[in-house]
Amino acid sequence: MDTTASTVEWILTELLRHLQVMKKLQNELQEVVGLERMVEESDLENLNYLIMVVNEGLRLHLAVPLFFHEAMEHCVVNDSTYRRDPES
Repeated sequence: MDTTASTVEWILTELLRHLQVMKKLQNELQEVVGLERMVEESDLENLNYLIMVVNEGLRLHLAVPLFFHEAMEHCVVNDSTYRRDPES
């Protein structure tokens, strides 16, 4: 699974779901970069809205989960026992 492609796909999906955000981002890109060239790294300091959009996309759709779905060791939570091995 390509995490970069997945993240970009989710960000584009969110932009399609929020057209007013996409329009504001398009306006910023046209003002800072224009239509005649590609975005360059030196442009990033002036593309604040783009950075916010990317950060929000990463917040909403993490490429890699931050937590494990099973206990790493035996533990007791609120009088319930959780084990690493469900068979034990």
